[in-house]
Amino acid sequence: MNVPDAVVAQPVTPENFALYGKVYDLTGDAESTVIWTAGDGWDDGFTRAPLIDGAGHLGITRGGGAPWSCAAMERHPGTEEAIFCAAEPVILAVAPASVAGAPHRDDIEAFVIAPGQAVVMHRNVWHDACRGLSGPAPYYWMAVCGLGESPWVPVEGGPRQVQAAQGRRL
Repeated sequence: MNVPDAVVAQPVTPENFALYGKVYDLTGDAESTVIWTAGDGWDDGFTRAPLIDGAGHLGITRGGGAPWSCAAMERHPGTEEAIFCAAEPVILAVAPASVAGAPHRDDIEAFVIAPGQAVVMHRNVWHDACRGLSGPAPYYWMAVCGLGESPWVPVEGGPRQVQAAQGRRL
């Protein structure tokens, strides 16, 4: 059921995510930002440039499932952050980078990240923890850790519901 005034997550693309960062798609062989190799019984791709700027740490978060109420967000002034899912698609809620002390609920957008995709958020982009598209799901992140606090702050104007499009499965 769609909730009035909810943010409905859209599949992430380089075009619709450009305000927030970069998108890499390692599921096909046409992406120019990926180097493709193959051997006997295997093929792979890796990003042409390092994923983030800096010697990042790899982490995992176990997120709940959509829908959820996005009530608080964080940002990282000292590092980019990459997000990529394990086996299940996840939803990332973001708001534009700003000098404001908190993101505003009206600025929140949400994107579905599918297995084989990675997004790299610019510094200072507000974001919530990801949630699984169809239930709880773990996801990986990469960022430079130990650069100071990344405080979670309440969303200005109150929480905003984030949900998947009805009937959407990737």
